[in-house]
Amino acid sequence: MAPSKSPLERVREAVKRADYRGAISAASAVPTTDLGREQISQLMDAMLTAAAGLSDGSIDELAAYDLVVRLGDRIPGDDTFRPAVDLRVNAALFNKGVVLAQMGRADEAIAIYDELVDRTGGSRQLGLRENAVRALFNKGASLAALHRHEEAVGVYDELIGSFSGEPAAGMREAVGKAMVNKGIALAELNRLPEAVGVLDEVVKRWSESTDPVLRERAAKALLNKAAALLQMGQEAMALNVYETIENLYGRDRAPNIREQVAIARVRREVLEESFG
Repeated sequence: MAPSKSPLERVREAVKRADYRGAISAASAVPTTDLGREQISQLMDAMLTAAAGLSDGSIDELAAYDLVVRLGDRIPGDDTFRPAVDLRVNAALFNKGVVLAQMGRADEAIAIYDELVDRTGGSRQLGLRENAVRALFNKGASLAALHRHEEAVGVYDELIGSFSGEPAAGMREAVGKAMVNKGIALAELNRLPEAVGVLDEVVKRWSESTDPVLRERAAKALLNKAAALLQMGQEAMALNVYETIENLYGRDRAPNIREQVAIARVRREVLEESFG
């Protein structure tokens, strides 16, 4: 008679078969107190693979992320495995927050994003900082979705203040997105001059960037600036902003920027017909 397989072996085999729910179920039965750090690391990877394989917003996917966090917490802070473990735990928390937000459980998502940011503890590990930025951005978006715009502004301020000096392209992009969203949130609060000021800063920083993603942020900032000016009754200035978008990006070849130009042209035509 062949020897019975260990719970960890059953997890591995289920992942190989792409039986991701079975893998998560088997992992839940593994006595983690008996695992060494390498086995813990392997089980964490298996759960992240299973969760990614599901990607269905299910209870099983959330359970896989929770297990990754619990396993990671078994590794001491001074262990040489800890940096790699932290990256896995951060990935699990971030993905759990995204799933909860997609399920309409915004308050729970916000709590998870807070936990992720707290766990980074000012780490200089690039992957952890990137996840902290993404978590703060998503927290701000979740707050805005709940119409808690004042709190969203505070979160965007935290992100911008903490990460504006980061050289990594992904971090600069997140700061740009946060500044645009802050401007939108300020407009929702009817703090229109402040909104215009923030959006002007986005344009100042990135309107002529060689990075098309950052140029797109500047174009979106200009569109939102025009909307804020219209709310303030400054139609002529809004028209000037639409002209600025045309002048800056009318010949830009980046598809996302061409889309912003097209939106600006339509809005300009409508405005000219209304107030011409």
